[in-house]
Amino acid sequence: MAANALATEGEPGAPEAVPVHSSRIRGWLAGVVASALLVVALGYLTSDEIRADNGFDRAHASLDVTRHRDAQVRSELSAVRSSLREVDGEVDQDQAVLTRDTTELTGVQASLSIAGATISRQKEDIGDLQSCLSGVEQALNALAVHDQPHAIDALDAVTATCSAAVDAGG
Repeated sequence: MAANALATEGEPGAPEAVPVHSSRIRGWLAGVVASALLVVALGYLTSDEIRADNGFDRAHASLDVTRHRDAQVRSELSAVRSSLREVDGEVDQDQAVLTRDTTELTGVQASLSIAGATISRQKEDIGDLQSCLSGVEQALNALAVHDQPHAIDALDAVTATCSAAVDAGG
């Protein structure tokens, strides 16, 4: 084959003879370039995979923190709800006590109003009794000095007041 390649070298249209050694170098060179490209591609893919894995790890860690915080918040919310139920119960009890106290206060106010009216009436009765007593004293004093006309006038002046006092229960 090598002899054949040398014999046709000078003929027009004949292929140029390529030494065997140079073909091997080209094959090796193509293999090295392909291997280098493969290593670069694998390096890029590996680097990209590492970045993605790191991103996933950060996202996973963030999710764990979020889940932990969510559990804390839920626990706190449960405690607040429990406290709120207790406070609601206390408010209901306080409302019942307030209603009872309001009813009692209304009764006390009614009693005070009645007592105030009674006191006012009693003051009037006392005033009538004092006027009646004053007139009777004047009449007694007049009788003590044998002044019967003055005694009758004093009793006539307080007769209506004494009658009102007697009618009021005094």
